[in-house]
Amino acid sequence: MNEITIKPIAYVTNERVELKDDFWGNVISEITLTEEFPAEALDGIEEFTHLEILFHFHKATDRNIVWNSEHPRENPNYPKVGIFAQRKKNRPNLIGTTIVKLIKREGNKIIISNFDAINGTPIIDIKPIMQEFLPSEKVSQPQWTTDLMKDYWK
Repeated sequence: MNEITIKPIAYVTNERVELKDDFWGNVISEITLTEEFPAEALDGIEEFTHLEILFHFHKATDRNIVWNSEHPRENPNYPKVGIFAQRKKNRPNLIGTTIVKLIKREGNKIIISNFDAINGTPIIDIKPIMQEFLPSEKVSQPQWTTDLMKDYWK
């Protein structure tokens, strides 16, 4: 298999230092570009209300990577599903993605809400959300995911 090298473009600063699955709703995060990127790399971002943030699960360990199926959150009340049918942090490439709300931009940083990454998380990429990239049809999901997410954004 070919190796891929990805360098962080930014880092997260927020009050959340522990890995917890729920209660992300009140967390406000700053994403600050690394010194390699000038502030102008964010020019025009203020025109968007939402962004997609790709990040590295830097606190997850290789020894806990899930390669097959298991119960989400190790809860036997949820069905066993494959790693690619859930959003668990212990993924083969340790990459997370979340659609966030842009609050404002300040020079080389953006202030966002609805982001579920802890303080110090390396950011891989920032992309603007465009309506045309969202599904045009109704999104469906199994009931267990609705139950799992009930406290996630509180």
